[in-house]
Amino acid sequence: MSDTVLVTGATGYIGAWLVQDLVHRGYHVRGLSRSQEKADVLKQLIPEVEMYVGNIMDPASVKPALDGVDGVFSVATAVDPNAQDAATWRADMAKEIETWFTAIAAQPTIKRVVMTGSESAMGWGDNDKAVYNEDDWSKVDDPHQYDAYIILKAVEEKLAWDFAHDPSKNVNQFQLSVSLVSGIVGPALTPWSIHHSSPLSFLSGPSVPDFKFYASDVRDVAAQHIALYENPEAVDKRVLMNNLVARVSTVAELAKQLPLSEQQVLFPNGIATVLDAKVLMPVLNLSYSYAVVTKNLARHVGGQYTYQSLYPQLYRYQYTDFVQSTLDGLRLAARQLLTSNASL
Repeated sequence: MSDTVLVTGATGYIGAWLVQDLVHRGYHVRGLSRSQEKADVLKQLIPEVEMYVGNIMDPASVKPALDGVDGVFSVATAVDPNAQDAATWRADMAKEIETWFTAIAAQPTIKRVVMTGSESAMGWGDNDKAVYNEDDWSKVDDPHQYDAYIILKAVEEKLAWDFAHDPSKNVNQFQLSVSLVSGIVGPALTPWSIHHSSPLSFLSGPSVPDFKFYASDVRDVAAQHIALYENPEAVDKRVLMNNLVARVSTVAELAKQLPLSEQQVLFPNGIATVLDAKVLMPVLNLSYSYAVVTKNLARHVGGQYTYQSLYPQLYRYQYTDFVQSTLDGLRLAARQLLTSNASL
């Protein structure tokens, strides 16, 4: 493939694998990062990538990276829902999508955009469904309390679709696809991004409720983004990305299999204690980090739901062993941190 493509968030967990896979497939790849230091590190890892430093909220800073590209992989977001109140970040997200997508739409060469969305935008809310698919949306205006991240990803994606379908804004008519990513496991190419993996997110605190979650290997996530870009059947579709299922208690047991030196560098305060979420629910106030936060919390904690993609033909998963992917990620992260500490 001779297309020239831009990857935002190129130095991150998904972005770095995406850059590497695109290069291996023959694409001319540009990467966008907000950090010159991280951009330099990725350039050392993948010399073929052309790195740019900019912020998607600043059109002038990203224009050189966008000029002349055929497609965009929009992986990064600049809005942190935990850093501000809901009204503020909703306004900021609207501004981000409007600013960033306007910059994309201004480029007549750009015909395809693949955006990293989230399973959080699909099917969370006060309902009794047992099976969710891409036609389901999280209920962002539900009166029950939500985790800010869940609302953010649903709001972000709806804004993106509204822009893409508005000919007065999408003046050059780029075609959009969205990957609905669940939890992520597997190795990180860049040492700082492993902390975004699900195992480390779950187990870094003092305690965590046990619950069922879905995930995919980061290498599959990157490859699926490319499959959506290349397949015309994926145009105008949101496509679920999850093939692995586990519980937090399983992740904790895997972490405890690591040598003590690796456990200590990954979890300096110890591996989180996994607690029975059903016992905790009455005192949880329907909210805890990286978990479910609606009135039907018990259904999610108990695993009384599942996902069934409408488009399984669009991607065939390569990594199907949750245990192996999780251990691959934890072991590499430990080696990276031990090497980094030894050089200090």
